[in-house]
Amino acid sequence: MIFIVLFLVFLFSISFYIDYGHLLKKYSLTGDNIVSKDSQYLINTKTFITYKFINTMFMGIAIGSYVTQYKPIKIDDYPIMGIIFAILTIGIASLYKRIMKIDYFFKFLLIVEFIMLVWIIFFLIYPYSYQVALLIYIARSITFLFGDFLGRAETIFLNKTEILSSIDIFKQLGNISGMIFSVIFYKWIEQIYSISDNASKVYYIHFLLVILQVIIIFLVFKSFQRK
Repeated sequence: MIFIVLFLVFLFSISFYIDYGHLLKKYSLTGDNIVSKDSQYLINTKTFITYKFINTMFMGIAIGSYVTQYKPIKIDDYPIMGIIFAILTIGIASLYKRIMKIDYFFKFLLIVEFIMLVWIIFFLIYPYSYQVALLIYIARSITFLFGDFLGRAETIFLNKTEILSSIDIFKQLGNISGMIFSVIFYKWIEQIYSISDNASKVYYIHFLLVILQVIIIFLVFKSFQRK
């Protein structure tokens, strides 16, 4: 089974290499958007598309881990936190006229990605406690809190059909790559180190995720260039 998965990864890597070079070479910097004229930043679309790929690869790798991490959380915590963050989301949406700028787009992206890094580090130090599980849930809720704004900003500032198409393609390629990688990792750690319980598998894969998250933050910085 593992060899079949590896073969599929090999084929996927070849197709990705071909498509990646073909799509990314078409784009450089976007600065002609009317909304972005008062901004001090330009978006490097090559790097931004790479960021989206790595970001969704992270999500693909981590997709099965949240079920295990959330186990200590009380059932009534979910709706309470959901109500709080839904109200906060309305507040952010009401500020779109003031904050819909590339500068805020950049800052909120950094906030989201640094929050992700913080909860991963806390999880590696204090795994599977109620407090850390709640921290992870709150941290992920904060990323969703800014999610609507980031999605709208992405569409406004990267408002070329070809670029948006490439972003969506690479998001799915990243997600698929991450899920394939997670399957290989979980099978490998089970066969080589005889680790079969889900909690241990999820814990060890976060050592890889923390490295990936540092790369993601680096790519966010590289995606935005001063005029």
